[in-house]
Amino acid sequence: MKKILLICLVLAAACSQTKKEDTKGLKDQVMEVHDAVMPKMGELRMTEKQLLAMADSVAGDTAAAARYRELAMAVSSANKSMMTWMHGFDPDFAGSEEEVKAYLEGQLKEIEEVKRLMLSSLEEGQKALN
Repeated sequence: MKKILLICLVLAAACSQTKKEDTKGLKDQVMEVHDAVMPKMGELRMTEKQLLAMADSVAGDTAAAARYRELAMAVSSANKSMMTWMHGFDPDFAGSEEEVKAYLEGQLKEIEEVKRLMLSSLEEGQKALN
């Protein structure tokens, strides 16, 4: 009987450790995505300024000016989405293992969307400037 109890305790501890490793891995993934695109925020701000300057320089061509402003707004929106995500992210989120896992999975989806917005708006904006 004692052996069965001991085996159950060992298995429970192993499962708990595996869940903690899973959530640590998820948190690491979230931070990797964040860390990969965070340095692009300076480029986003610079590109937005350049797009707005181009819009001003072609003010006589309302279609071109509108396109540059539209691209500048997309770049600005991507930059703001990163700021919003960073302010909302709780690296110390507490709860059950299932709650922490669900939270981190949601955060991973959110930061991947932020990454997509940042990179695509930056690419489109820089393409228009070249």
